[in-house]
Amino acid sequence: MKTIAEPEELALGTSLPPGDHHGVSVHLPNWQDTVGWASREPRVLDAMKTGYPRFFIHRIVLGLAMRLLERLRSGENAPGSKEPEERLAVILSSIRHGQLCRKALIEWSTQREGHTTCSSAGIGIYIVTWEGRISAVEDNEECLNELAQNRSIGEEDIILVSYPFELAMEAKSFWQHTGFGNSSRRATHWLEHAPFLNPQVPETTLPSPAERRHSVGKARAALKKRIAAGHSSNTFTVSPNNVFLFLTGMTAIVETADAIKTLRSATTDSPYRVAVFGFLYVDTFKVLHRVLGYEPTLYKYTTSDLDALEAALLFSSSSSPSSSSPTQTPPKFDAIITEFPGNPLLQSPDLTRLHALAQRHGAVLVVDDTVGTYTSLNLLQHCDAIVTSLTKMFSGGCNVMGGSVALNPDSPHQSSLKEVLENKQDEEAERAWFWEDVLVMEENSRDFAARVHQASGNAEVVVGLLRASEVVREVFYPLGAPTQDVYDRYRVEGGKYGFLLSIRFTSPARAVAFYNALDVAKGPSLGTNFTLCCAYTLLAHYKELEWAAEYGVVEDLVRISVGLEEREWLEMRVQKALRAAEEGMDIFRRVGT
Repeated sequence: MKTIAEPEELALGTSLPPGDHHGVSVHLPNWQDTVGWASREPRVLDAMKTGYPRFFIHRIVLGLAMRLLERLRSGENAPGSKEPEERLAVILSSIRHGQLCRKALIEWSTQREGHTTCSSAGIGIYIVTWEGRISAVEDNEECLNELAQNRSIGEEDIILVSYPFELAMEAKSFWQHTGFGNSSRRATHWLEHAPFLNPQVPETTLPSPAERRHSVGKARAALKKRIAAGHSSNTFTVSPNNVFLFLTGMTAIVETADAIKTLRSATTDSPYRVAVFGFLYVDTFKVLHRVLGYEPTLYKYTTSDLDALEAALLFSSSSSPSSSSPTQTPPKFDAIITEFPGNPLLQSPDLTRLHALAQRHGAVLVVDDTVGTYTSLNLLQHCDAIVTSLTKMFSGGCNVMGGSVALNPDSPHQSSLKEVLENKQDEEAERAWFWEDVLVMEENSRDFAARVHQASGNAEVVVGLLRASEVVREVFYPLGAPTQDVYDRYRVEGGKYGFLLSIRFTSPARAVAFYNALDVAKGPSLGTNFTLCCAYTLLAHYKELEWAAEYGVVEDLVRISVGLEEREWLEMRVQKALRAAEEGMDIFRRVGT
C-alpha cells in the first residue's frame, strides 16, 4: 500500500497503514484525540490498535512479555528464579541492553519522590532461549558469552528484564528513549513458532534456517550498499563497510554516542559533554543525558547561537594549560549533534562552520539527516557521522523500524568509531534487528529516491497553498526559509526541499479547525508514503509545553509529512481544511479546546 484513498473514513485508533498488524503509526482524527493520547485518556488508549512502537509498546510484544513473565513466576525451567506477582517486564535483544536498562531504572528510581530506591537485586535480567529455558543473568561481563552464538536466524535468544510495578513509567521511558525493544514481527514469530509457546506448531511455510540466513545476509548487504552509494559522489566514496545497521533510528543515535565515549575516559572534573545544536527531536536530547550520562548544552539554530558555541570552545581551549595541544586535554564537548534540517521547524545549520569547529576542538560532529535524506543533500563530507531513522521515508511503508550510521571515511575519528561499532555488530547488532524486519526494509527502500522526489514536489505545492492563505502565520519549510541559502549549499543537483513542513496559524482556533478538517491520515511519525499530519508539540512535548515554546515549537503547531498522492487530491483536501480554518473560532469554542 502506497497511499490511503479515503483516510477520512478511518476510525480513531486504526493502525496506519490500515490493516497492517505491524503499522508504526495510529490514526488520531481529531485534535482532542491527540490531547487524549498525550494525557492518557482511557477513551483514546482503549481504542488504539497500535501506535508508534517506541511510544506505544505493541500489544503483541506486551503479550509475549507477559507470557514469559508468567513462565518465570511459575519457576518452570528457571530453578531459583521464581518472581513475585507484582512485577512487569520488557523484552530486549541483548544482555548489554538489559544491563543498561537495569542501570537506568536504578538511577531513575532515586529521582522519584515517595518511592523506595530500587537496588540491582530488584531488577532481573534473564536469557530466554527458543526452547523456553529461562536463565538469570549476573551483572558482569562474563555473561555476555552466555548468549548462543550459533542460533538459527529467527531463533536467537531474547532478553527479559523484570522490574517492580512502580517502575513502569521509568521502564517505558527507557524503551522509548533507546529504541532497544523487540519488534512486533519478532514477537509474532515467537508466539507462533517457539515450541514452548505453541506446542502444536502447525505446518509452516517459513523458509529453512539456511534460506533465512542467506536472504537476510543478502538484504543487509544490499541496504549497506544502497546507503553507502547514496552518501557517495564522484569525488567522495563511502564503503558499505562504513555503514552500520540497527533496529531503530534512536538505537543508531545511542550506539554512535556511546561509541564516542570510548574516545577518552571521563572524570569527575571532566564528564562527557555534548552540544545539541538546534531544537532536536525530543528523545535525542533525553537519551544523551538520561541514559548515556552526557552533560548537554542546548543551542538554537541562529548565527548568534553558533557564535556562542564557538566562544565556548575558544574559551575552553584558551583556559586549558595544554591549549597548544587540544588532543591531549579533554575537549569542551565530546560531540556536537544536530539535525539537517531540523524537526519540526526545518531550520538548516551551517555544517561547514560546525565541522570546522568540531575538528579544531576535538569534537565529533554527528548529523541526523532523516528529514533531509541523502537523495536531496550531500552532508557526510561535512561531518564525522550521519545517523538516520530508516523507519521514515527510507522505508516509506510505515510498517517497519530500522536505523543506520554512516561514517565519513576522511574523519579523524573514523578508525576508532568504526572499530567500536564493528565490535558491537559482532556481539549483538546483527542479531538484534529481526530478520523479517530486515527483509521488509530492504524491499520497501528500493524506490527510495523516486519517492523522496515525488513527495517533495507535492510538498512544495502544499507549501504554496498554505503561504497564500490569510489564516496561516508561518510555514516552516526549507524553501523560502531564512536558512534556505544554507540548505542550498549542500543540496545535490536536482535535489528538492523535502517532504516535511510545519504550520503556525494566526490563532490556536484555526490550527484546531484545520487539523480536524484535513482529510488525511493523522498520527505520529513522518516520512510515510501517504500524507500524515500531526499536532506535533502535543505528541512530543505535552509535559513541557512552555519549554518547547521558548524554542518556537508552540502548542498549536501542525506538522504535515506529505506523501505520494495525486496533487489534485492533496490540493482539494488542503483547500477544504483552510476554508474550515477561516471558521476556526466557532469550532474552537464548540470542542472546548
